[in-house]
Amino acid sequence: MGDKRSPTRPKRQPKPSDEGFWDCSVCTYKNTAEAFKCMMCDVRKGTSTSTSERLSEL
Repeated sequence: MGDKRSPTRPKRQPKPSDEGFWDCSVCTYKNTAEAFKCMMCDVRKGTSTSTSERLSEL
């Protein structure tokens, strides 16, 4: 039987234009790295959107 190796694919590189930005986990707005909260919805950087965390805040 023949060798069924998959062809070698180049590794994915992050887009250079994405460096220096972070996406808001709530509204998905792309903020500058310097922003400590979202410029659109004022959610703090790194805030989780998990249901259990949101319920504990009520």
